Amino acid sequence: MSHPVNINPVRGLLYQARYSPEHPAVIYEDETVDYAHFTESVRRLAGALARSGVGTGDRVAYLGLNSEVFLRTMFAAWWLGTVFEPLNFRLAPREVAGLLTRSTPAVTIVEPGHVPVLEAALPLAEGYDGGSVVVVDTDPAVPWTPDGSRGVEASGDDGAAAASWTTLGTYAAGSADDDAALPEPFEASDGDLAVLMFTSGTTGQPKGVRLTHGNLFWNAFNVDSLVDTRRRDMNYAVAPLFHIGALNSFTVRALVRGNTTLVRRTFVPSQVLADIEHYGVNTTFLVPAMVLGLSQDPAFEQARLESLRGLICAGAPVPPVVISLLKSKGVPVQQAWGLTETAPFATYLPTELTYEKAGFAGMPMLYTEVRIVDPATHEPVTEPDVRGELWVKGPNVADGYWQDDRATAAAFTDGWFHTGDIGYQDADGLYYIVDRLKDMIITGGENVYPAEIERVLAEHPDIADAAVVGAPDEQWGERIVAVLQAHPGRETPTIEELREFCGQRLARYKLPKDMLAVGTVPRNGSGKLDKVTIRELVRQS
Repeated sequence: MSHPVNINPVRGLLYQARYSPEHPAVIYEDETVDYAHFTESVRRLAGALARSGVGTGDRVAYLGLNSEVFLRTMFAAWWLGTVFEPLNFRLAPREVAGLLTRSTPAVTIVEPGHVPVLEAALPLAEGYDGGSVVVVDTDPAVPWTPDGSRGVEASGDDGAAAASWTTLGTYAAGSADDDAALPEPFEASDGDLAVLMFTSGTTGQPKGVRLTHGNLFWNAFNVDSLVDTRRRDMNYAVAPLFHIGALNSFTVRALVRGNTTLVRRTFVPSQVLADIEHYGVNTTFLVPAMVLGLSQDPAFEQARLESLRGLICAGAPVPPVVISLLKSKGVPVQQAWGLTETAPFATYLPTELTYEKAGFAGMPMLYTEVRIVDPATHEPVTEPDVRGELWVKGPNVADGYWQDDRATAAAFTDGWFHTGDIGYQDADGLYYIVDRLKDMIITGGENVYPAEIERVLAEHPDIADAAVVGAPDEQWGERIVAVLQAHPGRETPTIEELREFCGQRLARYKLPKDMLAVGTVPRNGSGKLDKVTIRELVRQS
């Protein structure tokens, strides 16, 4: 006879507070918070949310950078069976307004630096009453200094948003009677919604991915089955936690299993290198652009990184040149592939194959199925080295999109998630990601995948970053355009030099016909190339 199992991460947090109360849970702004104190702060915030009427299934949003309060809010939401909604802190007010309209959070916790964004967004959020807004006034990195004219009482100028505002210090303060009224932590099962995470939306309106407690839990099982992580590891959270890669690769698991998480608000290469050495960091999630940034920092040559045995690099195809740069430091880059909908990993390349299979996305995670299908017929592709769209199925895969039946029906078939990524499986059964299906360029009747060219451009000694897009062409249908960012102090290569360099590595029909030099190649909040913005730059050039 089977019995339901409570898989709420709060259960793990309480376990650590009971048996390892003095062990460091979070290091933030060089202040250490042990499990006893972190769990107590979670309990108090959960009590405050409960007193304000927040209950099971409601949404609690967070708008701000990586912080201890971010993590506290997440666990407090889960204590009540509430859905945690981390908002992209890079979004403009109108974009935030769209997400608020669709998700209607009961409470939004906002950092001081993002108060102006939220104030501007609320009047634009049609049909949303604004809920309650809590301003973080307890974070030493972002002190709260109200302007006096408004204090923390706010409403939209046109009356469209009538949110009530308070500060976190006031909101979370409670009496003994209040504490006694706090309900027992919510007992979560596989199907209970845990996180509402909106995709970056670089190709259209963001979709709200419904991630359940089961998705988070089974991803942890997948990671534990393949990645060399250990109890008491030092985890490093520097990639934005509003993305599933940074949040659920190691950080949620670290707080459940009794590890320590060092939280940094932003990515500063010199600081990251110093932190890895000083704190003996064991695990971290970085996107390829971050790893490249580390290798280009002046401190990289002298940095000692040997403690780092769990560096997972994902979020975009990993160029082999990036892997080679870390090899000199004795750090095998562990490549992985997945999406927000897979929470986040669908495949993983173990350390013993890092160099033999450089650039590969790896093997399916233990409890996840991956198949390649013909994107036109949806028939499975069984031959090795034949390209098709990758579909994923498993308990770590989301069940659909928030209040969007049409998008759900288009992306899910009998439990299989259509990733939109093109790839192939080699004779050893390992997967290689070629590019996004939507980014494919058709030139002269040939299919060209920009990521193939971008990997080659990453090897050019004068190029710091590169993107490849298609542009209309009367003769060829589309022509290939390279958008290039040169290393500081170096010249951007000419198109002739670029074609000569690429011609040694690529077929001639894949060579760029045009190039555009830019100061910075646009990327979105997850570190992926922002192809919409890049195409517009090319169009205007």
